[in-house]
Amino acid sequence: MLRSDPAPDGNSAQTGRLSQFYRLLWRQSKQAQLLLIGLSLAIAMLASVPLYFQQTLINGLAYGSISLHQVLALGAQYSAASLLAVALKLYLQYRSAMLGETIVRRIRGRLLANHTRKRDAGDPTRTADGTVVSMLTAEAESVGLFVGEAITTPLLEFGTLLSVLTFIAMSEPLLGAFIVAVAMPQAVIVIAVQGPVNTLVKKRMERLRTAADRAIDAADPWPEATILEVFDDVLNLRRRIHIRKLSSKAALNALAALGIVGILILGGWLVLRGQTDVGTVVAALTGMTRIDRPWKNLIKFYRSLSMVRVRYGMLADALA
Repeated sequence: MLRSDPAPDGNSAQTGRLSQFYRLLWRQSKQAQLLLIGLSLAIAMLASVPLYFQQTLINGLAYGSISLHQVLALGAQYSAASLLAVALKLYLQYRSAMLGETIVRRIRGRLLANHTRKRDAGDPTRTADGTVVSMLTAEAESVGLFVGEAITTPLLEFGTLLSVLTFIAMSEPLLGAFIVAVAMPQAVIVIAVQGPVNTLVKKRMERLRTAADRAIDAADPWPEATILEVFDDVLNLRRRIHIRKLSSKAALNALAALGIVGILILGGWLVLRGQTDVGTVVAALTGMTRIDRPWKNLIKFYRSLSMVRVRYGMLADALA
């Protein structure tokens, strides 16, 4: 049965909740996580393989140093590596999803058992019915489903980034350094924006819980007008969240677009000076595209992790 550990106090509470969450998910899903970790590492190692075949094929065609037989062989190897990565990723996604669904079921069972026990015992400290409904539906699902990606997503995406960047840097260090330089400001933007967003999300959840509790409280219900005021406040909080998230997303997309232009200009300059070849520049462009997806996934994961830290902190007492 899913059970949380005692939470830490003081300023380290949120960090403690996060470490508590990871200890809990590891105890509950160690064997499944080990399989997912193995799959993630395999996919990450395959990420740079298609770039090698692409670089070799384009340089051979551009400089006339390749035969039709070699073109077909490289094409077949490129296809095999790509299809293997697709198959492994499909299996990884399925196992991750089912692990998350299993944990959701355990969380809901634990929440329901605790609430029923306290209600039957007449415990005055039990969680209000409206809050329990919210926990059993949206909140349990958002926390539980995250378990499937809590370890494998950062491992897979960071491993993919490292694999592709290593290949590009070994082919042309200047292009590799430029790609890293484009990524760093994106990380700063995400970290700067996420803190305020977390605060707004927590306020929104607290106010929705309160409104739900008082709407169904037969002893002392709030008037409809008061509850509607809370809903208006929640709408305003959502507006502020969207402004911050969408603005940061636009900034990230702008930096990614400028990164492509920068590779074209820098790569073209290196080719004209005879310091690199066309295949390397094309591989770097493809690598930038391959990096863009895992980088965005890492950013999405960081945001999800921040949200789960807030939600788990609000669920932990009910799970105890």
